[in-house]
Amino acid sequence: MRYLCVITAAGVAGVTNTIIMEYGRIIEEDIDSVMRIVEAAKRRLRDRGVDQWQRGYSCRESIEADVVAGVGMALRDEDGIAAYGAVIFTGEPAYDHIRDGRWLTAGPYAVVHRLCVAEGRLGSGCATEFMRRTEEYVRARVDSIRIDTHPDNIPMQGVIRKAGFTYCGDVTIESRRLAFEKPLQDG
Repeated sequence: MRYLCVITAAGVAGVTNTIIMEYGRIIEEDIDSVMRIVEAAKRRLRDRGVDQWQRGYSCRESIEADVVAGVGMALRDEDGIAAYGAVIFTGEPAYDHIRDGRWLTAGPYAVVHRLCVAEGRLGSGCATEFMRRTEEYVRARVDSIRIDTHPDNIPMQGVIRKAGFTYCGDVTIESRRLAFEKPLQDG
């Protein structure tokens, strides 16, 4: 399923640029592009001293599995993939063991994993737009969206909070992760 969106960003000297973006599943031919984005994201995390994604995850095998499962999603513009993430409907086992809090809903949920943005699109709103389009995509199937991130991954925490998610507690995926949820209520 594909969705079109328009992002309007302030350009040089206040000129407004309209960028047409498409949201949809990646295919096998996209894996190399996604891996360039993932590797750049790993470097940025390492350079900031964040150990998230530094122990072999996210790896090519993860992205290949996302393609096979039909869960690898991308936000694209005329230059290619601007943002990537896996949108999973089968749950996350680590989320069954939340600590120091509780989930906001008990029903079916979608999980966003491996969200990353292309180097040249950082700060452009692509991560926020990816989350917005994901919400539209999953709304008919689940009651909420859940996501987690490393306690030191401040930029991702900002994206998550900006998208309207609530901190719910901690889970363990490699190490401690902050767990967030956004209920998808009608209206």
